Amino acid sequence: MNKQIKILLAVFLVCLFGILANLSWIQIFGAESLQGNAYNKRRMVEEYAVRRGDILSSDGQVLARSIETDTQYRYQREYPLGALFADITGYDSWRYGRSGLEASYNDELLGKGPQLTVRTLGNMLLGSSKRGNTLVLTVDSRLQRAAAEALDGNKGAVVALDPKTGAVLAMVTSPTYDPNVAVPLPGRDTQTAWDALNADPDRPLFDRPTNGLYPPGSSFKVVVAAAALDLGVSTPRSEFQCDGALPVEGYTIYDYGRRSHGELTFSKALVVSCNITFAQVGLRLGPRSFVQYAERFGFDKPVPFDLPTAASTVQDPDTMDDVALASASFGQGRDLATPLQMALVAAAVANGGSIMKPYLVNELQDYNGKIIEQTSPERLAKVMDEGTAETLAGMMVDAVDDGTGQAAQISGIAVAGKTGTAEVEGAEPHSWFICFAPERDPDIALAVVVENGGEGGRTAAPIARDILETALGIE
Repeated sequence: MNKQIKILLAVFLVCLFGILANLSWIQIFGAESLQGNAYNKRRMVEEYAVRRGDILSSDGQVLARSIETDTQYRYQREYPLGALFADITGYDSWRYGRSGLEASYNDELLGKGPQLTVRTLGNMLLGSSKRGNTLVLTVDSRLQRAAAEALDGNKGAVVALDPKTGAVLAMVTSPTYDPNVAVPLPGRDTQTAWDALNADPDRPLFDRPTNGLYPPGSSFKVVVAAAALDLGVSTPRSEFQCDGALPVEGYTIYDYGRRSHGELTFSKALVVSCNITFAQVGLRLGPRSFVQYAERFGFDKPVPFDLPTAASTVQDPDTMDDVALASASFGQGRDLATPLQMALVAAAVANGGSIMKPYLVNELQDYNGKIIEQTSPERLAKVMDEGTAETLAGMMVDAVDDGTGQAAQISGIAVAGKTGTAEVEGAEPHSWFICFAPERDPDIALAVVVENGGEGGRTAAPIARDILETALGIE
C-alpha cells in the first residue's frame, strides 16, 4: 500500500512540476508571442487604449490621427486626406489589421519603440493616458496631389525622389482606396465597402509603386547604357547599323513598330530608342556584365525601404542565351521592375552615379513636437563613374530635346529622361518615363508607369512633365 501511495505521489509531483514548468515557459519565453497574437483581444484593447501618434506630411498636413470613441477600442484612426496618401500611411484597424507605415512603424506610433522620452516615461509610471510618437514624412502634400491629378485615374504609379538624399517626395498608386473604410467606427458599416475593395479586379489595395512588377521596356536602356559606357564597351560616338531587324541564333529581333534607323551613333540610339542597337550592345556586354550592372542598380533584391518592397529582377546569367540577353537589353525578356526601382535608376544618373537609400520618414517626434530621431541620408551603392553619369545625363537630355521624350520638355529647364514602351502579350504596352531635372544640380528624379498606356512618349512623358513643373515651382 505504501508503495502505491508513493507511486501516486510521484505521478502528482511530475504533473505539478510539468504545470509549473509550462506556466514558467509561457510567462518568461512565450509572453511576447501571446501578446503579439492577432487573436489576443486583450492585447488589442490595450493597444487601442493608446492614442497613436499622428502621421504628418513634410508641409504639416495631418495624414493620420487618432480620435476618441465610446467603444472598447477607445482610440481609432481617421485619415483626413482620404485616398491621397493611402499607399503610404496604409490603415490601422482592429477588424482588418494594419498596412503601410501604420504597420511598419506600429511600435513608434504606439510609443513602444526604444525611444522613451522623459514625459512618456512619466506618463507610464503615473498611469496617465498613453500617447504615441508622431511621424513626419518627406512627402509634400502638394506634390502628392499634383502626381495623383497628373495620373488622372489611369492605372499605374508615380515615384518621385530627391536624388541627393533618397527622400521620397511623392508616391502615388492608382487605383487606390480611402483608408477610412478600414476603420469600423460606431454607426459606420464598412464591411460592404471593404469586401468590394478586396473583390475589385483592379486591386486598389495593391501598392504598385513598391510591389508592382512590370517589364520596364526601353526605360531599362539607361541601365545598359551605364554598363556599356562605364566598361568602355561603347562610347557615345560608337557607330551601329539598324535595319529594323537583328537575327540572333535563328531568331529575329525587331525594333518597335519594325522601324529602321539606319546608321546611327550610340548616343543617337538612346535618343530615338533603337532596340536593335541596344540588343547589339547587350551582346557585347555579355550576360555576366549585364547582370552585374543591373544588380548594382538594385535588381535581384528588395529595395531597403520603410515599406515592404518586391525585388526587381533580371534573368540569371547562367540561363541566359543570346536571344534572352538581346531582348533583356531593351527591357523585355524576363526583366521586371518596380516604379520605385526605376526612380532609383534615374536618381543614380542624377546623383553622379550614386544611389541613395530611399526613405519616407524624416523625423520621429514625441507628442510635444520634440525630435526623437531624424533620418540621415545614406548611400546604398556607387553604380557608375561620375564621368559616365555625366555623359549619360547629357544623352538623356537629348532624348527629351530631340527624341522620344519631347512631351516632357519644360521651357528653360533641361530635363533628362528616357521613355519606355514595354510590350505585353495580348494587351497594349505599358507606358514608362523616367527622368530628372534640372540636369545640373537636380532637385527631383521621377518614374511614371501607366499600365497598358501605349507609347511612353505619348502617355507617361506628359504626366512626368506636369509633376516636374509642380516640383520645380513652374506655373
